[in-house]
Amino acid sequence: MNFAKLSITSVMLAGMFATAPVYAASGEHPSTPEEEMRYKGAPVPIDPGSAKESLSPKGPAITAAEFARAKTIFFERCAGCHGVLRKGATGKPLTPDITLPKGTAYLKAFIGYGSPGGMPNFGSSGQLSEADVDLMARFLQHEPPVPPEFGMKEIKSTWKVIIPVNKRPKKQMNKYNLNNVFSVTLRDTGEVAIIDGDTKKIINIVTTGYAVHISRLSTSGRYLYVIGRDAKINLIDLWMKTPDNVAEIKVGMEARSVETSKYKGYEDKYAIAGSYWPPQYTIMNGDTLEPVKIVSTRGMTVDTRNITLNHVLLRLLLRIKNLNLS
Repeated sequence: MNFAKLSITSVMLAGMFATAPVYAASGEHPSTPEEEMRYKGAPVPIDPGSAKESLSPKGPAITAAEFARAKTIFFERCAGCHGVLRKGATGKPLTPDITLPKGTAYLKAFIGYGSPGGMPNFGSSGQLSEADVDLMARFLQHEPPVPPEFGMKEIKSTWKVIIPVNKRPKKQMNKYNLNNVFSVTLRDTGEVAIIDGDTKKIINIVTTGYAVHISRLSTSGRYLYVIGRDAKINLIDLWMKTPDNVAEIKVGMEARSVETSKYKGYEDKYAIAGSYWPPQYTIMNGDTLEPVKIVSTRGMTVDTRNITLNHVLLRLLLRIKNLNLS
């Protein structure tokens, strides 16, 4: 089965000028194509008040009230692209080791005017006031506030079986060639388009998490697992007359990858997903997404990078016959 992923412009912080912004009356950005200007980051479902503050001694002055407002703006407008810990995702990292050397004026120019690479023009478009642009430029030079945990209780509260296994088709109920079907990410809408590769027609547009990062086919070829950057997983049954969701779950606040077991005799028995935050992976039943076990990956690093989402690690884990689920 072939899968394509279509992602509207990646958001990045690229070279511009280090001058204080004077916003134009128009929200237009003359060097950025219209389709890029339509890009919108998604809010991350974190209560800003629950994210612990950590001010950097070298950072510019910022009051407690300003920091609280900046957290709200960041989780609502920025975290979906730059990550809840500002370590980068679609957009580039915004940690103090990067932002402090740039300085406030430089950051204000980017936040205010955006860039041809896809950074939204929050200031000149009127989405943020000049005061808020200045606030965010200062906020980004301090340590990222740490989000709350997302454990088994929180994960289970999001788990939903839309169609029970015993109510699903016993055989393929459509005539699509499942060896030539594409899953295309409709990033800004929180959907994937299931496309018939033979006719190039859309079979169905399925509601998913935000900015689906991976569309993964099950070993059997029946199920499609998709995971959004917001850590929401959707299980799509391709045997249905019109392929659609049969289960869903959220395994954290930010994630990238999902896989299913490949070991002989265990095909699709389990699914696994790694999360950037919290740094952990979640093992689920393959046909319902019911969470079975959470394993923390704190402290597991390769060349200073957390390996929570290392695709090789996930694939190796899923080929182990005896997963310890106790």
